[in-house]
Amino acid sequence: MHSIHALMSSVIDYAGLYPPAQHDPPTTVHRFAQLYGSPRDWMLGRLVWPVAKLSELSTLSVGFAPEAVAPTTEGAWAISCVLSPVGTEEFEQDLELVQDFNERHELEGEPAMRIDSIEMRAADAPAIELGLSQLPDDLFPYFELSLESDPRGLVAALVGEEAGVKFRTGGTTPEAHPASENLARAMAACAAATVPFKATAGMHRALCHFNHAAGAKQFGFLNVFVGAAMMFTRKIDIEGLARFLNVESCEEIDFSEKALSWNGIRVSTEEIAESRSRFAHSFGSCSFEEPWNDLVALELIRAVPSGGAA
Repeated sequence: MHSIHALMSSVIDYAGLYPPAQHDPPTTVHRFAQLYGSPRDWMLGRLVWPVAKLSELSTLSVGFAPEAVAPTTEGAWAISCVLSPVGTEEFEQDLELVQDFNERHELEGEPAMRIDSIEMRAADAPAIELGLSQLPDDLFPYFELSLESDPRGLVAALVGEEAGVKFRTGGTTPEAHPASENLARAMAACAAATVPFKATAGMHRALCHFNHAAGAKQFGFLNVFVGAAMMFTRKIDIEGLARFLNVESCEEIDFSEKALSWNGIRVSTEEIAESRSRFAHSFGSCSFEEPWNDLVALELIRAVPSGGAA
């Protein structure tokens, strides 16, 4: 496997319902279905969906998702469901809706889908502990943490648990974009504790750039996931990671069959794959086309007429 494929495999959780795209539910389902099973789906992860619209997903997926066949169905859609904040009455109700959804879509003839991860905000360590105590074993939770303050106390609450954190790396306003030092600090805390993360928002482009519509500099997904691989393998410190998060040229990063390298730091393809499996899981994006096209433009993957890559 080439280093870029190890880095980008199943990395994009498609969140078409969310800003700035904000597609309607039918369009979002249709676009996910077009990608799923296509020559480009090696880069596709889960479908991100809010708990309040689960009934719509059940209806809209008919004819798009494969039909469930007991006892297991090949190709069932994996869903990451966004829930209400931990500690609220709505959160407990949301968990019941998730369970009902999964039970329904195991039935013969129903669209084969399964919520296997959930995302929600948590204000503090007691909230995280409460959330963990309420969750069934078959759901992997990502707790969204603020990057404005030192997250080590919150990350510590997840040590040894089958759970991860969620970083909000951008948005539609300048205030929604964290400083590179804060993101680097949070990634380093997770790496030190061996707690995985997913990221969301503001990463449609491969590399750091200024987004005029948002009025802010945005991180690229290569900045975050290459940086994560270097941090996970203990080959870069927080200051170095903060600098790397601001790299704007792919000429500074070398991708080869066996490794990637930057500024004398080399991470093997095997180490990249381990980082993705154990640490940097995925990022949510309302666009699949923009990240894909950016990689094609950088000649890191090669577009073919069928829409695949070589």
